[in-house]
Amino acid sequence: MNEKQEMTLQEAVQYYLDALQVKGKSPRTVYTYNKDCEQIVAFFGPEKKLCNILPAHVAKFYKSDELLIIPKNRKVRALRTVNKTRMVLRGLLTWAVEEGHIPHLPLPKAK
Repeated sequence: MNEKQEMTLQEAVQYYLDALQVKGKSPRTVYTYNKDCEQIVAFFGPEKKLCNILPAHVAKFYKSDELLIIPKNRKVRALRTVNKTRMVLRGLLTWAVEEGHIPHLPLPKAK
């Protein structure tokens, strides 16, 4: 495995957010994407290697409390919010493929 494929999720998040800034995304967008990434990292763990994230892991995240439940009050998150976090995860993983950190998108098949 090469060095690019050894990247942890936490490292990838930081590089991804930096790349968004370079692309000209607004500070508010980067901030909200960072909040979504915090949920993603909370589920997978900061030391999880990108190359070890499988479609089954992503499917499990889609059903997890980290994604679906607001920790403060234990209420269900709005579907719009859940879908945005899914979009951020897809964006992060797409960026990782484009940068050569992973060979393909580890997304579950749509039902």
